[in-house]
Amino acid sequence: MAAHKHDAIDWNAVWASFAWNDTVDDAARLRERLRLRARQYAAPKAQVEVPGAEVVLTVLVFELGGERYGVDVMNVRRVRPLGRITRVPGIPRFYCGVVNLRGQVITVLDLRLFFDMPTVDSANPPQELVVAQAGRLEIGLLAHNVQGVIAVPRAEIETVDNIRYALGVTADHLVLLDVPRLFEDERLIVGSKDEG
Repeated sequence: MAAHKHDAIDWNAVWASFAWNDTVDDAARLRERLRLRARQYAAPKAQVEVPGAEVVLTVLVFELGGERYGVDVMNVRRVRPLGRITRVPGIPRFYCGVVNLRGQVITVLDLRLFFDMPTVDSANPPQELVVAQAGRLEIGLLAHNVQGVIAVPRAEIETVDNIRYALGVTADHLVLLDVPRLFEDERLIVGSKDEG
């Protein structure tokens, strides 16, 4: 039964939306995404919960350290090799610095440091960047390995209280991040009183 759900996903369109080699105007794509979201939010509740709707969550899966994370593809702007990070003095330690992506400066966040987890892989530093967006904030998330896009049945997501900013966890220990909530954390605002 799960195979039929996977068949319904247009993987080429999903990968194309990550803009690997995009020449499409980012502003036009953002306007279209916001238009789609506005239609979804404006729809009556009964229309949103029709059979088959919202049955799966489509996520980009990546590894960082010993953890596997999933991010809703609607929050993923692009995936890139990490490249050169420019260090910035005076920012919290969970920020590694900034990278330049086609003229846009993106702040790079190390989730291990943000979640106070150990970083014991100095011989194998992260080499990939998942650029995620929520609201007006766009941040690059470090990744050791981007595994690809999968559809996670919502019925298989177990909610957890002990993992901050997680929608839940799957049976195979995939942590599904709640990027909009994560990006609302005041520690992510440089100059806030709680930055560490």
